[in-house]
Amino acid sequence: MTKQTFLGASFALVGLASLLVGCDPGKSGDKKAEGETKQPETKTEQTTTPPPGPSGGGSGKYKIITNGISPFWDAMGKGIDAVKAETGLNADWQGPNPSEHNAQVTLVKDATAQKVDGIAVSPIEADALAPIIDETMKAGIPVITFDSDAPKSKRLAYLGTNNYDAGKMAGEATAKLYPNGGKLVAFVGNMGAQNARDRFQGFVDAVKGKNIEFLQAPFEDNKDKGRAISNVNDAITKYGDKINGFVGLYSYNGPAIVTAVKQANMRSKVKIVCFDGEPETLKNLGDGNVDVTIVQKPFEFGRLSVKLLNEVKKANGDIQKAIEALKPELEKLGMKIKPGNIIDTGVTIVTPENAKAFLDDLKKKGQTST
Repeated sequence: MTKQTFLGASFALVGLASLLVGCDPGKSGDKKAEGETKQPETKTEQTTTPPPGPSGGGSGKYKIITNGISPFWDAMGKGIDAVKAETGLNADWQGPNPSEHNAQVTLVKDATAQKVDGIAVSPIEADALAPIIDETMKAGIPVITFDSDAPKSKRLAYLGTNNYDAGKMAGEATAKLYPNGGKLVAFVGNMGAQNARDRFQGFVDAVKGKNIEFLQAPFEDNKDKGRAISNVNDAITKYGDKINGFVGLYSYNGPAIVTAVKQANMRSKVKIVCFDGEPETLKNLGDGNVDVTIVQKPFEFGRLSVKLLNEVKKANGDIQKAIEALKPELEKLGMKIKPGNIIDTGVTIVTPENAKAFLDDLKKKGQTST
């Protein structure tokens, strides 16, 4: 990644317009009426900027933009709150609802118009968002990606899971569940997202030569939770007893799979593999309704995204200096810095066997999901 240098050390803050406050996530897939132009609804986490904390104050204003609204992001919000309390920085987050590319573009452009000091975004459509990221960078506002990358863009860095490796871990764990082979169906929000592509490819590569196959390309639901359940029902109708496993690539897919499998009374015939630790997924693990979930670190997505953007500002846009400044903390957390300014935050494999210990540790941190 070429080092980016920005003209000017800082930008004047302007007043924020009132933002639309979070809507029912279950309505994220609502369709527009014909001829109607629907404005994107958003969920916003905003609180009064706290006084400077023990690490020193800061006046930066940072915007974190997710790929939608989900309990998965609750832990990220806690991470943002934690860094605000620690540093005195001003940061908030928003997610497009419905979870659509154009709605996300609007949020990025709004943040650009507000002249924030930095933006972190989890792209819904990696390639389609790349030119918007580049425009924002050209306007003098640093952009990093988190959770899902946009590698064709000029973003400064990516912070989050190595999704290919996470997919491989899921595939390897799944292979142990199927010593005699398996026929699987996968579900995801949108295969246009880089994290979805990488997870699925990693999984496929991990099960090669092990008599495990996917019956078709992943069912897509565009983050519509109702559609997520109906997709599982459609797969059951289409393939029936041929299926002996389901894979949920996005956080809400796990609970959707469990719901449909229970309704079809086929839990004893199938294995269920998930990503992430939404509260319902973690409960299902404890109840034995999920066999494996690959858990990410959204708390750190939020906390470290704000810290990295602030280091970029302090370094006048020099991403190498910013990463170097954050390096001791990253190493302490066991995170790896990789070529291309990629910060790999790592994942954890959770099964019914280690679920209790994992949940106890989560509770100690004041979190109910991850």
